[in-house]
Amino acid sequence: MMLLRSIRSRLIGLVVASVIPFTALIGMGLWNQWRTDQKVAFQRASAEARLIAAQVDDHIGDLKNLLSGLSVAVSSDPQHVDANDRMLRRIRSELPPQFAHLLLFTLDGDNIGSSSVNGRFSVSNRDYFRHILAGHDTALGRVIRSPTSNEWIVALARPVADAEGRLRAVLVAGTRLERLQDALTTTHLPRGTVVQVVDEHQTVVAHSSDGPSWIGRDLSNSPNVARHFAARNISEAIRWSDGIERITGSARAEHAPWMVSVGLPADVALASVMWRLGVGLLFTLVALLLAFGIAWMLSRKIVRPLRQLGQDASALAAGNLSHRTRVQARGEIGLLAASFNQMATALQQREDDAGRAADDLKQAKETLSAVIDSSPVAIVCSDPDRRIFLWNRAAERIFGYTAEEVIGQHARQMPPPAGPEQVGLIKRALNGELVRDVHVKRRRKDGKTVDVRAAAAAMYNADGTVRGVARAYEDVTDRVRAEEQLKRVAHYDQLTGLPNRLSLQKELGRLLSGNGGPTAIALFDLDGFKDVNDTLGHSTGDQLLIEVGQRLVDVVGNHGQVCRLGGDEFIVIMPGCGNPLVVGEVAETMLKRLAEPFKIGDHVLHVGGSGGIAIAPNDGRSVDELIANADLALYQAKAAGRRAYRFFLPVLRAQAQARRSLDLELRRAYSENELELYFQPQVRLADGAVIGAEALLRWRHPVAGILAPATFIDTLAASAIAPEVSRWIINCACAKAAQWRAEGLHINRIAINLFPSQLSDDTLLHDLNEALQATGLPAEVLELEITENVALDFGDAAVLQKIHDRGIKLAFDDFGTGYASLSYLTRFPLSRIKIDRSFIIKITDDASDAAIVRSLIAMAHNLGLEVIAEGVETTAQAAFLLNQRCEEAQGYLYSKPLPAGEFEAYLRDHPLADTVAQSDRRISRETKFQRRAAKPTRRAPAG
Repeated sequence: MMLLRSIRSRLIGLVVASVIPFTALIGMGLWNQWRTDQKVAFQRASAEARLIAAQVDDHIGDLKNLLSGLSVAVSSDPQHVDANDRMLRRIRSELPPQFAHLLLFTLDGDNIGSSSVNGRFSVSNRDYFRHILAGHDTALGRVIRSPTSNEWIVALARPVADAEGRLRAVLVAGTRLERLQDALTTTHLPRGTVVQVVDEHQTVVAHSSDGPSWIGRDLSNSPNVARHFAARNISEAIRWSDGIERITGSARAEHAPWMVSVGLPADVALASVMWRLGVGLLFTLVALLLAFGIAWMLSRKIVRPLRQLGQDASALAAGNLSHRTRVQARGEIGLLAASFNQMATALQQREDDAGRAADDLKQAKETLSAVIDSSPVAIVCSDPDRRIFLWNRAAERIFGYTAEEVIGQHARQMPPPAGPEQVGLIKRALNGELVRDVHVKRRRKDGKTVDVRAAAAAMYNADGTVRGVARAYEDVTDRVRAEEQLKRVAHYDQLTGLPNRLSLQKELGRLLSGNGGPTAIALFDLDGFKDVNDTLGHSTGDQLLIEVGQRLVDVVGNHGQVCRLGGDEFIVIMPGCGNPLVVGEVAETMLKRLAEPFKIGDHVLHVGGSGGIAIAPNDGRSVDELIANADLALYQAKAAGRRAYRFFLPVLRAQAQARRSLDLELRRAYSENELELYFQPQVRLADGAVIGAEALLRWRHPVAGILAPATFIDTLAASAIAPEVSRWIINCACAKAAQWRAEGLHINRIAINLFPSQLSDDTLLHDLNEALQATGLPAEVLELEITENVALDFGDAAVLQKIHDRGIKLAFDDFGTGYASLSYLTRFPLSRIKIDRSFIIKITDDASDAAIVRSLIAMAHNLGLEVIAEGVETTAQAAFLLNQRCEEAQGYLYSKPLPAGEFEAYLRDHPLADTVAQSDRRISRETKFQRRAAKPTRRAPAG
């Protein structure tokens, strides 16, 4: 009865004792629930604020993308106001209603383009305008009420730069704030929620409750607004101006210095807590009643088997190991009875096993001794005083000492020398640490050094005290040597010995992921390296690359690292260098060194280099992004004339994206047959007869209409479809020329412009032969035009010689504007040169241009080349060229480029060279010119 009363009293007492903590637990749960709900409300408010801030960023980003595209399309020339107005109004008509206006201003603040018809005004005193002049990429204005539409607006401005990156104009787009407020997604928020957007001047940009009366209101005196604006991202419970307490979250937009605040009503956010409080109290009462009943019933089922187990334990303690309990029950009592019987059985079995343990221990020692002696790993054991008492055969083989030489010796001397790492290894093991994979160098008895991988562990006595240290050594000399070789191959360029692309990726990744400050990279490639390989062989080219790498290393010294990216491209990493002046000086010095002559064997080589610079983190936060941006800057440097360097500018990325978009559009245009050929006549100056035509590519755009090549030809030339388009141009031009000749319209020449990539394409001659065979056009009628710069980059006249041998004529286009030396006129098998229109346009007004044209004509005639002048627009220009013995001309004086049908009509209405009698051609040039001069001058508008 005492035991019964004790168990029951304890169970009931436990239930009573659980009342207080259980109640406290419920209270803590409700408190935690309230805090959780409040936290969820705070998180939701912050999340909604960030979501709406992202919407604001999307709108600002749309504005930036719009301005980025427009900055390429608009003209900074004040004389193009009407064209700018038409374009901006057309684009504005296609935009959503929250876009207010599109404006273009000169650097003086005068308007030269507007999407509005409400007049023009100056923005020279506007803050966003001054920010753009100060060098900002974009500038966001203050909230103002438009003087023309009486609407609240905010203006976003960005610079318009020319091809060299110089500021030429300022482009501005306006946003209607009331329409912007309507566009913000707030319908999913609880009733009573207020969304407010303020700018950096703490002026209201948008307000979801009665927005028109709030926009433009100054909240700089509100401490809550100032605190939230300063914190950027914050959530707390505050009382708003309408007296309602709200869970308020604020977030700053990324693309605009605006803060978005979302206020959720506190009573709505925490309404569920009160309901949980009532449910929790009811659950507590029911649980207490059930606990009292269960405790009373369980107490009766526990007492009887516990008494029996007590008696069984006494019998077992008396030494009767065969005694077992007869208690059978479920639950913990049954498990306790089963455990009692298992314990008795285990005690009996342990007594039986003790006799076998001594025999097993002896056998294990013998087995262990055999394993240690036959192990390929050196095993050395020493006592706590570091005296060696075990030394297996592998240790003899690795270190060269026999067991007799080291047993009993101190580990500090055997084998010599035991360095600090050896002493540290033993100390760590004596302190109970399991040491693994420690790589150390040891010296053998014969003096040779070996690389070993060591492991150590303490050996213990039965009482737990340390009785020694066991060490294992594996000879990894060959493995280390192989790994070092593999690492060298994997991380260093085998030609120059410089770090390779993999090392570059790792080093840049480490610098960009750490806190080492800004990091600058300069990407260089060589100008004319292909010529060295093609003319002097790859071995000379390899020696040149080694010399280039050494010069770059000499310049950068200890301030950076030079890596070879591949081919003739090198990258210089300058950690901690964010000053463009310093980076520019280093790049300038490197380019000067690269421009110095290289002495390679018996050859003196003159090459140069171009460089592109990007500085992290402003120009890229990842390795790929930083290298890609430096490559864009390098592309800009090469396009600017080579042997120079350029810094990355964000506009280069925009231009690259624009080129990619244009490339995709050109692919579509080619597949949908939107490309077509126009033809411009080439006229003999002596008698005005049409002698030939130049085939010119045009793009019949479904929206923009007919586009001239200047808008797309550079992108098309670099596109993957350039070979297909060039093949189509050749086939189409040859087919048209053959058709006209078959119809009696004998033109003596059809000129085609070559893409730069065609000169290095082995299929060019094959394409030309196929076109001539398919159309029956004589080879001498076809003339291919290449520019000076293309010839300079290509440098190999073998392909052109094969074309010339086929009978096809070659001409230098845009002559006088490139960088080719006079030797190129004799190096290539040319038949004529075309003087660029930039010289022709001023020959009657500018003595310098006139002198240049005279010299070009005389030089060409002295070399046996014919001359054709392009861009002739006035009779005075034609008279000058005729007087200087220029044979032919083409330009708007005779005809603009015409579609094939109109050009055929032109041929029928004008004399052809083959139909003019030889006696007519002997008429004096002065008389012929006087008759042509009597005709009115025809000059087409620009473009």
